Amino acid sequence: MLESVSQKLNDIVHQYPDFAPLLVFLCIACSSLTFVVSLDLLILTAAMIGVYFESYYPFLIACFCGTFFCGQVDYWIGRLVGNRLLKVKKISNLLPQERLQQVQGFFLRYGPLTFIIGRFIPFGFRLAMFIGAGIFKYRYPTFVIADLIASFIWTSCIFTLFYNFGQHANIIKDKLGIAVAALLLISLVVLTLYLIRKRYASSTNDTIANKDSASSSLSDDEL
Repeated sequence: MLESVSQKLNDIVHQYPDFAPLLVFLCIACSSLTFVVSLDLLILTAAMIGVYFESYYPFLIACFCGTFFCGQVDYWIGRLVGNRLLKVKKISNLLPQERLQQVQGFFLRYGPLTFIIGRFIPFGFRLAMFIGAGIFKYRYPTFVIADLIASFIWTSCIFTLFYNFGQHANIIKDKLGIAVAALLLISLVVLTLYLIRKRYASSTNDTIANKDSASSSLSDDEL
């Protein structure tokens, strides 16, 4: 079944090659409305398709435009309806108050540089940064300029990294097809991010437990 899906995807790509960069842009742009689709995985997929077409700049530009568009959409979602969205349980789980406070601390400490730094921080910080910028009513002209620069830097680095990796994966690409190769790489990235996140959560819980234990000991000593 996976082979048939791969063949269909390849047929569509071969049939409409001129629209491939536009489709990449639309997919990335629409991801801003889901809150759960990983932008990193979309850039990875776009880079693999770019390798398949041996086309670097059209797909890089599509990824840059889509990435920048996502940031703008999330900013205005946060500015217009952010506080109401936080009352929805699923959204509040994605954007806990602790993370928003962390983002606000970054704004106060680093200013516009936050958007460049934040682009490279995974695990939901990116989403909280843009939604938080809207909620905290970050000055929009400054936000646009900062995010334009940040989007260019981040997209150029990530897309080029994945693209160069894909160029050296010709054996996988030739034998399995670009769609299957992309799926394999996506699975590897997801597994890696999951393990890192699980380890981070475990270390965080241990730290909290140790603090609670220490606090309890101090209370007992005081008594």
